[in-house]
Amino acid sequence: MASSLFTDDEKDDLSDLLDNVHETFKKVIYAFVEENSNTPVDLNYNPIYGSYKDESKGITDKVLTKNTINARVKYFKKGEEDKLDDTGLTSSESLVRVKVTNADKETLLISSFVDIDGEKYTVVSDTEVIGPFGSQYYKLYLRRAT
Repeated sequence: MASSLFTDDEKDDLSDLLDNVHETFKKVIYAFVEENSNTPVDLNYNPIYGSYKDESKGITDKVLTKNTINARVKYFKKGEEDKLDDTGLTSSESLVRVKVTNADKETLLISSFVDIDGEKYTVVSDTEVIGPFGSQYYKLYLRRAT
């Protein structure tokens, strides 16, 4: 078996440096996740079974949950299609790339939309693992919603 170029301690040090880069250049963005909320309107609601004696008495509302995410954000300019890395995306117009942790990646993937600097975006790509020694960060592309 071939030996590694880096010791485990060196790998840990490099991972810590990448964490420092992420902390230095991160920006707060917001992912909004749409959830259903069934609100009872009278005492005929049975919380054990989650039902009503008369099903027409419940109200189902869509509730947006706002999640705070720390991400490194790269805005693309028109004509930067060569920097899209084999993503299958053909136009860089209104496109941003975000780099996030695993937990934040999961939130972005289920989000209805994302707020970056007051603009509304939607996820348009799959995730891609970033990091020399494992899945430390993930890269996603988002497009401005019209």
